[in-house]
Amino acid sequence: MIYSKKLIEAVFVLPFIPFLFFPLVSHAKVFDKVVARINSEIITLSSVEEKSELLRNQYERSSSTTISEKELLGEALNIIIEEKLQAQEAEKRGMVVDEASVDAALKNISDKNGLDEGQLEEMLEREGKTLSSFRNHIREQIMVSKVSRYELSNRVKVSDKEINKYYRSHQKEFWKDSQRHARHILFIVEPGASEKNRKEKFDQAKKILNEIREGGDFINIAREYSEDVSSSNGGDLGFITRGKMVVEFESAVFSLREGQVSDIVKTEYGYHIIKVEKILAGKTLTLKESKDRITKLLSAQKSKEGYKNWMSELKKAAFIEVSLFSGSSKNNSMISRGLKTEKDAVSIRNKNKLSSATDKRKQTLQKKWEEMYKSVEKSKKTSELNSLEEKLKQIKKLRNQNTISEDEYQRRKEKLLKHL
Repeated sequence: MIYSKKLIEAVFVLPFIPFLFFPLVSHAKVFDKVVARINSEIITLSSVEEKSELLRNQYERSSSTTISEKELLGEALNIIIEEKLQAQEAEKRGMVVDEASVDAALKNISDKNGLDEGQLEEMLEREGKTLSSFRNHIREQIMVSKVSRYELSNRVKVSDKEINKYYRSHQKEFWKDSQRHARHILFIVEPGASEKNRKEKFDQAKKILNEIREGGDFINIAREYSEDVSSSNGGDLGFITRGKMVVEFESAVFSLREGQVSDIVKTEYGYHIIKVEKILAGKTLTLKESKDRITKLLSAQKSKEGYKNWMSELKKAAFIEVSLFSGSSKNNSMISRGLKTEKDAVSIRNKNKLSSATDKRKQTLQKKWEEMYKSVEKSKKTSELNSLEEKLKQIKKLRNQNTISEDEYQRRKEKLLKHL
C-alpha cells in the first residue's frame, strides 16, 4: 500500500544493509556483548554499533547537522527496540507472513539487482550470512510493516469536521492558478547558427503562419512541419501554468485569447507559432475537490503522533533493561539520549575503527544492499496490493450473487480502499 509504505519509512524503517543485522564474525568475537533485553529477546553491542553506522551515513548524506556518538548510539538502540517490540506485538496477535510473500521479495531483489539465487547466496556468504537468515530478516520486516499498518489504521481517523476546519483555515493552499491549453509549431534554430540559416527558418515560419491564417488546420500543419517532439500530437503541450516555460513563450501564451494564434515568437530554441485552445481561469478548489488531499495530509500528521503514542504504550508494558550506558536501567528514558560519560563515547569510537579491509568491504557492498532493501519494500507493496485486489474481487462476487446488498458492498469496498 502506497500510503502505508511512506508512513512506515517515515517513522521507523531504515534502509536495510544486512551486516547491520548480522554482525561480522570478527567484529562479534571482539566486541559483542548484550546491551539490552526486550522481554525475552536480547540486543547486542555489535548490532547497535552497526545500526549507528548506518544512521551516520544517512545524516552525512541528507543533513549538515552534526550528531555525536552518544546520540547515534542512543538513536540506533531505540530503533532496534521499537522494531523488536513491533515484531513481538505481531506475534502476540497471531500475525503471520506466508512464504509466498518472502519468495516474491527475494525474486524482486534478484531481478532488480541482476542476481540469480546462487549469486545472492554467494554475496550473503561473503558477509558470513545464509539465505535462510536473510529470508528471516525479510519476513520480520514484512511483519513489522503489517502490524504497524494495522495498528495505525485503527488509531488514525480523520473526521469530516477536521477536514472542513482545515479547508476553511488554509484557503490559500487550495488556490489553483490560471491555465492555458496550448499547441505550438517549432522551427529549430541551433545555437551559433548563421544569419542565413536564421532567415531561412524565419521565412519558413512566416509562410506556415500565413497558411494557418488562411484557414489551414493547425493540428495537421503542426504534424507536418513542427520540429518539436510534440509534432506527432499536433503540437499539443497540454495545460500550462505560469513559471513552466521560457519567458518569451509564456508571455505569448498568456496574452492570447481562446482560439487565437500568435505571431512568430522567438526563443532560445528557435521560432514558434502558438495557439491557445482553452483557458481555465484561476480558482479556489472546492471542498469536494480538496477532500482527498486534506485527508492524506491530516492522516500523515496524525500517524506520526499515533506511532509515537503506540511506541510509548508498548515500552511501558514491556520489560526493557538497558546496559549500553553506565549502569543498568529498566525501561530507561536514556535510550534516546546516549552515553553518560565521555569515556564511554571514546571507547565506542575506538571500537568503531575496524580494520581498513573490513571498512572497504562495507563501503563496496553498502550501495548494493541499499538498492536491495528498496526492492524488498517494493515487493511488500506489490504483495499487499495483490491481496487487496483479491478481497475486492471476493466482495464483488458476493454482491453479484445477491449474497450481500449494494450498500453492504459499498461499505466493505470503502473500508478496504481507505488504507491505500
